Amino acid sequence: MSRGTAGAAGGPDHEVVVIGAGIGGICAGVKLREIGIEDFLIVDRVGGLGGTWYSHHYPDAGCDIPSTTYQFSFARKPDWDRLFAKRDQILEYLEQVAADHDLPRRMRFHTGIVREEWDDDRQLWRLQVDSGEVITARFVISAIGAYINPKTAPDIPGLASYAGVSMYPADWNHDYDFTGKRVAVIGVGASTMQIAPKLAERAARLDVYQRTPQVYLPKPDFVLRPWMQRLLALPGGSAAANGIAQVVVDSALRVAIYTPAPLWKVGARAVDAVGGRAYAGWLRIKVKDKETRRRLRPGFGIVCLRGGAGGGYLPMLNRENVELITTGIAEITPGGIRDADGVHREIDALVLATGYEVFSDPESYKPGTVLGRNGFDLGVFYNTEELEAYYSTSVAGIPNRFIMIGPYSWTGTAFHYFVENAMRHIAAVIDETRRRGATVVEVRPQAQERFHREMLRSGRNLAYYLETRCEGSNSYFVNSQGKSPYIRPWSLLKTYRKAVRFDREDYAYRYPVEIRADSDESVFEQTAAAVGDRAAGGARLPVQ
Repeated sequence: MSRGTAGAAGGPDHEVVVIGAGIGGICAGVKLREIGIEDFLIVDRVGGLGGTWYSHHYPDAGCDIPSTTYQFSFARKPDWDRLFAKRDQILEYLEQVAADHDLPRRMRFHTGIVREEWDDDRQLWRLQVDSGEVITARFVISAIGAYINPKTAPDIPGLASYAGVSMYPADWNHDYDFTGKRVAVIGVGASTMQIAPKLAERAARLDVYQRTPQVYLPKPDFVLRPWMQRLLALPGGSAAANGIAQVVVDSALRVAIYTPAPLWKVGARAVDAVGGRAYAGWLRIKVKDKETRRRLRPGFGIVCLRGGAGGGYLPMLNRENVELITTGIAEITPGGIRDADGVHREIDALVLATGYEVFSDPESYKPGTVLGRNGFDLGVFYNTEELEAYYSTSVAGIPNRFIMIGPYSWTGTAFHYFVENAMRHIAAVIDETRRRGATVVEVRPQAQERFHREMLRSGRNLAYYLETRCEGSNSYFVNSQGKSPYIRPWSLLKTYRKAVRFDREDYAYRYPVEIRADSDESVFEQTAAAVGDRAAGGARLPVQ
């Protein structure tokens, strides 16, 4: 692969390195080419593009939102096989988008980045690969996604002693035959909704261990007939179908954001009461056993959890070979699981569907992994302060680096929408930097703080609901700090417009030549000093 003119001239190996070749990385590559950048490299730790859809090939894997929304705005696909697309077709779609935009030749796999360190003298990033190699880049875009690492080693006593077959959704063993086996699934989230019904059809016994009740919604899935595909293929057809979903989401966001706080609190209680009764009615329709229905009912706000199109999950619980266990796990033994009541159930296979490290969790950012100006450590900052980033993408103290999925980045119906929005902002910043002839760009501390205060102010209603009504839900909408930096508390239209309609002076720029006395150099010096102080003592950057 060509190192590009920058590397040949003694500069960085690449103008831009994108970390992650999933939905975000593909979007980044397309948008970089749109602003005239051809010297970029997309790296991924696994063996192919597609991110989640490359790694997650467990039984019945697919999206749990309509496929008409699960696509890029610049690559509409009218001919999905089903309303809820399956994994293989989603991966095929992503591979086609990448090929259409000449991205595969700019991708490098089995390349895990374990440390990112800013070199201020050379004005570039040094990216250490797990093999020991170092790749340098002028700009870095982190496109590692919203669900960063699967929790493959949950804190369950005795897990290491288990001697049977085990697997998790992101690394499924297709060679293992579950027919006639005794199987345990730990976790009841989105992956289990799809995996468990398939296992129940083959296993002699399936034990499902639930810690926190989830909300399982109807899944009106069906084959998209040729006439439906032709309709979606009409000019604007697919966009209109997606637009309907966006209007629904936008309306809900506007209600949550703009309702007066006293009315919102009353309304939240009413929604929970009505929603709870409606869900109880739904459970009565789908689940026969009264005690099982009781254990499935959440004891917190009805929209505290993302919810999912459960499909066959609830009817599965009616099978004689399936047991829902909610007493908690005391320990895992070499041959089974002992619950909190002392009951030991022997198993042949264990499926750990125990969740992921999420972008809104401070623990997902490991100290010593991303080091910016003056040794500013992103992991230390996020683990000692609130998660914040200007437009969810840029952090003061870390020049030339952007996050595609950062604090307060969820906006819209599907992942594609908010990575596109994030990349529109990132591309605008990089384009402005290059237009000015600058080589370094960094968000100003006061701009970052102003944006964060806006998130807190606009998100008061959402924070009340998620941080108060959702107590005990174990929702990833609320992190270990008791904060909810997940949803952008703006309407979709505002989010879309502001991605590119921002003050370019919210960023400071530095140039490769002698800087004039009245330039932004003083801003960088002030920021560097502030970042150094904060990295050493945990203080916040001053608002200038």
